[in-house]
Amino acid sequence: MIGIVRQMIGPRQRTHEPDWWLLAIVATLVMIGTVMVFSATTAMEPGNTQWVPGANAYLVRHLIFIAAGVVAMLILMHVDYRIWRFLSIPAIVTTLVLLGLVLVIGTEVYGARRWFDLGMTQAQPSELAKPALIIYLAGWLCAQGTRLQHWGVGLLQFSVVLGPLIGLVMLEPDMGTSLVLATIGIGMMFVAGARKVHAAGLIVFGGLFFLSLALSAEYRRERILAFPNPESNTSDTGWHLLQARLALGDGGLFGVGLGASRQKFTWLPAPHNDAIFAVIGEELGIIGAALVIALFGLLGYRGMLIASRSSDRFGMLVAVGISTWLMFQALFNIGGVSAAIPFTGITLPFVSYGGSSMIVSLSAIGILLNVSKQTVSLPVVQQQPQRDPTQQALAAGTMAQMVEPSFSTDTIQHHVDRPLERRSDSWRSEW
Repeated sequence: MIGIVRQMIGPRQRTHEPDWWLLAIVATLVMIGTVMVFSATTAMEPGNTQWVPGANAYLVRHLIFIAAGVVAMLILMHVDYRIWRFLSIPAIVTTLVLLGLVLVIGTEVYGARRWFDLGMTQAQPSELAKPALIIYLAGWLCAQGTRLQHWGVGLLQFSVVLGPLIGLVMLEPDMGTSLVLATIGIGMMFVAGARKVHAAGLIVFGGLFFLSLALSAEYRRERILAFPNPESNTSDTGWHLLQARLALGDGGLFGVGLGASRQKFTWLPAPHNDAIFAVIGEELGIIGAALVIALFGLLGYRGMLIASRSSDRFGMLVAVGISTWLMFQALFNIGGVSAAIPFTGITLPFVSYGGSSMIVSLSAIGILLNVSKQTVSLPVVQQQPQRDPTQQALAAGTMAQMVEPSFSTDTIQHHVDRPLERRSDSWRSEW
């Protein structure tokens, strides 16, 4: 079986050390998230204590999720990423089935049916949709080649591929994850070589589609209308934005101190999850918030660098998809908490509390690290140093003296006057 798989994916590539900078960035985000989850949950009830009792139940569960994610990351880091191309169809079909099942037998929380209740914890299949979409789209885009330039493939077929996945996620409803999936798809299509007019068309029509869906639901419509003026509805939709704004404002430059947040005490909804960036801004100030933003920027840079040096097109698209996913999900979370964009209710990768998000995100980093192990180094063009014109003239004169013949005209005449039959031998002996 292993031999068949190896024959399908081709000969083993020469590997080298993974991108340790990427791993260090992710580890730093996870450590910051662990500290902030502990700080944010000190003011919360332990919640479900069936399998993790005690006042630090959230922290212990968070550490368990991190451990599971690290194990998955280390395993996937040593699995050749090219094998995922042949598992892309089973992955996307399984994801579509799970997204359909969660609408029927899933657990409803706050009016949304997004989770499977597994007893000890809950699983969110929409998180699995992100890497499944990336793997499937990378294989599909590789197979299309130059046909992406035609509107029937680059626009129509692409919409058919992406539409069902986003539609099922919107039915949960989960608009934040739907936006991330759409961003992943458009970003990968653009990098794969689709025409700019097709990408622009998808952005325009996709934006109108999401706007119509947002305005169709009352709670989403109120959230969008409250975005420019949250003070107009402080009892409901504007409450979250106001409390997040107060938390960020109280933090100032250096913050009120680790663990000293006041907004996390029942004022700020979900301080350990969707709104954890507000707690970071309040306790660590602008300095801490800027550090988190810079780390996500560096993560995106390292991911795109891996993509640019990938040994094949599939690896390049996978790296672009994972980098786009993590960067824009962080952007949507931070933008919503800081009131720069309407609040979408999505986790901050590697920082927020949440088992499905943490495990799936770390698993994606494992795949990205495997791509980085098979990258090729870009050729370095060495430029010759500029020489002074005087030195160049002296060098030219020296070379002319070196190649100047060291014999006189008398020697030439001597060889010409000698008999023909002995000329070859004398040539061989005297030259």
